[in-house]
Amino acid sequence: MSPLPADGPAILSAPTTVHDGTSEWATPVPALIDALQHSGILMAHHVAAARFWATDYRIGVMGQEDPYLVDRTSPGLSARPLNRRMGSINRYRYIHDIIGNRYERILIAAMINNQPLNEIASHVHYDPRHMGSVLALLLDFLTQHYDAMPGHLWRG
Repeated sequence: MSPLPADGPAILSAPTTVHDGTSEWATPVPALIDALQHSGILMAHHVAAARFWATDYRIGVMGQEDPYLVDRTSPGLSARPLNRRMGSINRYRYIHDIIGNRYERILIAAMINNQPLNEIASHVHYDPRHMGSVLALLLDFLTQHYDAMPGHLWRG
């Protein structure tokens, strides 16, 4: 069986163009997540947790810029972007320690690499018919841990 792309470096997705014509890294909702939400398997809080995790992963692990921080007023080095990056790294590490590598690979495959459900299911040895429920359960777990996350991890 070939390795899941989530087993290696994540693939960078293209930046999105915003209303003023500039590009920024946004956290898009992959087609898989959108389809599972429209089918009723995932709820809005699942999607919000998945997007939040993906944003922290892109900033903290992949080194992308924070799409929500536009600090163009600071002429020199600003501590604000560095603090935000450290916040993303710390939240990522906290969640990683809880969910572990196996479930993180599912999130990477779904949220970062935009893989189809069947590919994810075959790699992690789950029945493809139940993979949507597995993802929903994982995102429920993620939501609960974001809700209970210590306050110092939200600073940044």
